[in-house]
Amino acid sequence: MELTGARVLAHRAAVQGLHGDDADAVLALGVVDSPPKTGAAALGVRGRREGTEDLARVLSLRGAPHLHRREDLPALRRQLRPRTPEQLAAWCGAFPVPDLDHVDLVVDAMHREFPGDTATKGELSAAISPGLPDVVRPHCPGCGVEHVIENVFRLGTLLAGIELEHLGAKLTFRRPTAKPPVEAPGEPTLLRDYARLVGPFAKADAEKWLGAGPQDAWPDLRPVRVDGKRLLLAHEDVREAPDPPAGLLLFPRDPYLLGPRHLVADPDVARQVWRPVGSPGALVLHGRVAGTWRHGFRGRTVTFQVKGWSKVKGAARRAVKAQADVLAGVWGAEALGADVVEW
Repeated sequence: MELTGARVLAHRAAVQGLHGDDADAVLALGVVDSPPKTGAAALGVRGRREGTEDLARVLSLRGAPHLHRREDLPALRRQLRPRTPEQLAAWCGAFPVPDLDHVDLVVDAMHREFPGDTATKGELSAAISPGLPDVVRPHCPGCGVEHVIENVFRLGTLLAGIELEHLGAKLTFRRPTAKPPVEAPGEPTLLRDYARLVGPFAKADAEKWLGAGPQDAWPDLRPVRVDGKRLLLAHEDVREAPDPPAGLLLFPRDPYLLGPRHLVADPDVARQVWRPVGSPGALVLHGRVAGTWRHGFRGRTVTFQVKGWSKVKGAARRAVKAQADVLAGVWGAEALGADVVEW
């Protein structure tokens, strides 16, 4: 099967709700929310205006803050729970791998020792670490103390049913109300939804997105060629769809930008957007990343600095201005205006 990159991106924009007709479609994958409100921004550009307080903010894929529907959390916990030493090793980094049973010790300690109604990451880690086996709380050279392995701690909060506060520079956890049951393995819905919402992909792309998890449970896939390059496609076809929006202001972890990077950006542009630290936003014109942007607050105005803004014309310019107004509303309520200038 031969496809063009343009058709794939049109399909992706449509199934991810970027035409404003299904803002919550991408919640099947979870939406990265770091820094806070970037998840609300991803949903806002898809037409969601009512905020995100009805959603759960948790540490999920790769241990990063995400927004999820609460009804999706049991399946998420089921799929991210390590069931083999190899899966647990992916959460442990360079540290020795504890026993699988030790994950439940961390979860139990979070319920038993949770300090107060809310706790920062440091407070919760300090409360649970002393009572855990040494292998779960090795010496951390960076901190100079023994504490729970960083990503095992993050995984433990998800398995314990602990949610994050929606705002604030620090990770602040809410006291859990009940310990979720341990569920048996089931359908690999995360990978299936990734294939459905991203379109043709390479396994390495999906593995990088998923991080530590059930990477052996792939949905049925078939090979396709997109602009001459071999990728994989689930049984769902890449449907004919309207062209992507003329202009978008997306964060670099937006779900639209998942999958093979060459489909959405030329190599020189990709190097500008995806950096090891401090990645700027992605200016997307007619489906592809064309440049970068940053924002800042000046009084009651959000100023968007866009590289190459003077060259953006017509429908794309109007669309980017509309996006700026949407994002200003997400960050500062209706009292804030938006201004787009050359970076």
